[in-house]
Amino acid sequence: MRISFKKSFIAAITGIALLVAADSRPAGGADLFLIRSSAQTVFNEFHVADLLGFYEEEGLKIEFLGLVEGLNKYQMLGQGLIDVADGHPDQVAKARLAGIKVKAVVPGMVDHPDYPHVRYIARENGPIKSLDDIVGKKVAIGNYGSCYEGYLKTHLDRKGIKGDVEWVVLARGGQAEQSLTQGLIDLTTSHPPFGSLAIQAGGNRQIATSWDIFKSSAAGLSVRAFSEDFIREHPDKLRAFARAMYKARKWIDAHMDEAVPLVSKALGHDPEKVSVEWDGRWYAETPGFVKEDIELWFELSEALGYWEHGDIAPEEIYTNEFAPGQ
Repeated sequence: MRISFKKSFIAAITGIALLVAADSRPAGGADLFLIRSSAQTVFNEFHVADLLGFYEEEGLKIEFLGLVEGLNKYQMLGQGLIDVADGHPDQVAKARLAGIKVKAVVPGMVDHPDYPHVRYIARENGPIKSLDDIVGKKVAIGNYGSCYEGYLKTHLDRKGIKGDVEWVVLARGGQAEQSLTQGLIDLTTSHPPFGSLAIQAGGNRQIATSWDIFKSSAAGLSVRAFSEDFIREHPDKLRAFARAMYKARKWIDAHMDEAVPLVSKALGHDPEKVSVEWDGRWYAETPGFVKEDIELWFELSEALGYWEHGDIAPEEIYTNEFAPGQ
């Protein structure tokens, strides 16, 4: 049966009045072109490109607006309330299936054995000793989607483990880790830089990572997407954005020990308390998307029942037109 995603976008978006409508885009200042993003609360290359001046070098200015989670970003992207949305390939596909004309333009993070996308942390004296034990337990997720319950459902399916998990949505960064320490949940799906918070609090331990489930960099692929209207109207700005983000990705991979405290400080964390090993993320080394990586996401998403095979094709959701060197 075909799955409709239009209902996914009906929920009210809080704080929407704080966001700037497309027909009243403010000037970036000093002849800089403004690109609007929802607030970025985790370690990523958005912050690095901003803090190191890569956007400004390309004639751009980034503005972080209100916090918006999950698929709501793509609704706002389609409405022109923000210019760029981050997420995973399956979210772009879901948005297009709901009639929202968006495309992934720039790759972001990928999974890495030393810097995993997701860390699964449980209480040392709790009921979960491995991912096989999560049936019937409380597992914190930031929202519903691939890298939250999707990864864990894939693990259970591969192991042939049946049963329901109690998914607890804790959207704001750090909530899950605090809840784990308080004994309110049994497992976190921790994203950097929040994974180390639970470990520093004591009484918790990592039991697995997303790399343990897939052992593929492609499984952690994140994307930065724009509306087709923006793509058509601002191709030069997209090329500039792609160059700035490529510089940031390369810099992070080469300077992880500097990148982690730099971004953590910008996010309001004490840079003395962050761990490069725990709070780092690895970023795509290629200028554009690798076709096989996108296809892997489609295989995973169809296996999870996000849509049926043939509902949408991989080439519909991304473009490499603006990748540096193209």
